[in-house]
Amino acid sequence: MDLEQLLEDIRVVVRDGQQLLKHGVSGVKERALIGAKTTNRAVRENPYQTIGLVFAVGLVLGMIGYGILSRSEEEEQDME
Repeated sequence: MDLEQLLEDIRVVVRDGQQLLKHGVSGVKERALIGAKTTNRAVRENPYQTIGLVFAVGLVLGMIGYGILSRSEEEEQDME
């Protein structure tokens, strides 16, 4: 196998890889766009339920964060 044929084969492989990446990225982009549209529609159709859900999630995350921080402060005080 000569060097020129090897280089041409490498170019073909790289070109095919680029095409696969382009198609993969466009597929991910399409799925993300569909998900965003679905979420937007759900929020617009159920605004009060969405506000309640966001509030509840924020409350739970806040309680978890507070628990983690207060536990870490207690551990620091115990080490002193």
